[in-house]
Amino acid sequence: MSALSLLRRPAFGRSVLLALTLAAAALPIATHTAASASAKVAMAARPDFQLPFPCGQQWRLDTWAHSPALDMVKEPNQVGTEGAPFVAAAAGRVVQSFFHSNAGNMIQIDHGGGWFTTGIHLQSRAVGVGAVVSKGQVIGAVGRTGPTSNNHPHLHFEQAFDSNGDGVASWGAAGTERVSQVFNGATYGTANNQTYRNVNSCGGTQPPPPPAKYYVDTFAAAPGYSTPGGTRTGTLNAGTNYVFCKVWGPIVQVGSAYNHWWLKTDLDSGSPWQNQYVSAYYLTRWGNDEAKDNNGVVIRDC
Repeated sequence: MSALSLLRRPAFGRSVLLALTLAAAALPIATHTAASASAKVAMAARPDFQLPFPCGQQWRLDTWAHSPALDMVKEPNQVGTEGAPFVAAAAGRVVQSFFHSNAGNMIQIDHGGGWFTTGIHLQSRAVGVGAVVSKGQVIGAVGRTGPTSNNHPHLHFEQAFDSNGDGVASWGAAGTERVSQVFNGATYGTANNQTYRNVNSCGGTQPPPPPAKYYVDTFAAAPGYSTPGGTRTGTLNAGTNYVFCKVWGPIVQVGSAYNHWWLKTDLDSGSPWQNQYVSAYYLTRWGNDEAKDNNGVVIRDC
């Protein structure tokens, strides 16, 4: 199903989560970029960051279109996200704490060695600039402040390394000093459109299994079938679509281009439209008998 068509079909949380994606893609809130100084600094050891919530909780993390930044909501259904305690991911000193016209209430902590963390859209801030905080200390509450929150409660969180050695870390936009994030030894936020479910705030698990959806580009409208090569049921429009998994099936070939893989997806039109199959032949990239998403990740087997 195409990304834009998500808003046309009701499902729990679908429209608000897509709106978060669109809002995040237009998040021009960086105060400076990594190119503002020419010096380059060797990366020091990263602090042992925990998820920025009290131990014993589980949260959903999404990169949407702003990897490596993560948007965080409380599992299993987002209830309890608004007002949830926001804690320091590691010990450090508060270097920014103010209301930003675009990001809302924000806090940034300098953890030493060039490492910083930034949280935005906070409901409230419990610490000011200069405060020395310990790992796990409550420093604010999760909220929905700032227009780029889309009025939906969540924590937008970034880890950053001061790569140019100017003593600060830029944040909030592509081209800043934010980096892929590590919590309790596990890495998150390596690409756009990643979802991590039931992540423990103080460790105990590795990142969850492969994502529930993979985003792919199709070069033409693809016919949909109830089973690979089975009964025709509808159409998947050309453009960016999501798929769930792949199965090996009848070959689809035009000239020298061919593919045996079939992708399980939701169609844009037809009946039934959910959980139908289209040929991976229609993928824009990767070639014969390949079934990868737009980031080159192999789509899992159904």
